[in-house]
Amino acid sequence: MSLVRAVVAMLVLLSTPALAEPPAAESKRISIDVVRADLHDVLRMLAEVGRLNVVVSDEVQGKVTLKLRDVPWRQALDTVLASNKLGHELRGNVLRVAPLKQLTEEAEARAKLKQAREVVAPLKTYFIPVSYARAAELLPQVQAQLSPRGSASVDARTNTLIVTDVAPVELP
Repeated sequence: MSLVRAVVAMLVLLSTPALAEPPAAESKRISIDVVRADLHDVLRMLAEVGRLNVVVSDEVQGKVTLKLRDVPWRQALDTVLASNKLGHELRGNVLRVAPLKQLTEEAEARAKLKQAREVVAPLKTYFIPVSYARAAELLPQVQAQLSPRGSASVDARTNTLIVTDVAPVELP
């Protein structure tokens, strides 16, 4: 029964726009005036304002000159990163900063690893009874979420979705 709730919740979340306001730390405005400051120090200061932990790659080097007045700290961070050809990855409350090229290569490697694991992962079949709706009406939304190896069908007699797909692949 919990699988049905998960599928329904997923469908609702995919079709509903986010209604929540950004957290207070997201909208905090700052003013910065620095000349030839070390990039590591500026990133640490911006992470402190955003109440994030920061990990900066060894390849990140250089100096930065900024004069920003009353801008959201996130915009200041994005500006500093873009001007130095850097990118960031946010996991939980840890902000990782590295060159864009390095982040792109890592993302491609993770995608290839996930795809390779999906190819060899065993298929799993779920029988999801549907209440208060017709399973046939939910079929297109379920099929859109499946992997290339997955399939979904409907048992109209019992109003049940039959979903066969690879088990969720988790990356390290």
